[in-house]
Amino acid sequence: MNPIIPLYVTLQTFVVDRVERLRRSSDRGAEAIEYAALIIIAAAVIGFVYAAISGINIQQKVADALNSVFNRPQQ
Repeated sequence: MNPIIPLYVTLQTFVVDRVERLRRSSDRGAEAIEYAALIIIAAAVIGFVYAAISGINIQQKVADALNSVFNRPQQ
């Protein structure tokens, strides 16, 4: 069995429950922002789990990406 499936089911259940709570609540202003944040967090967790399973060095990838953004060559 794929180890990501139970994580996906748990996250999906959490997101669906959170969306239902938001629909019932009277505070509707932040609904879209909270929903987007939950999706981003779920995607990050799934990405980290996938990287850990496949043996990708996350720390080095993040460091390389930050260096490429902030250490641009002088023109």
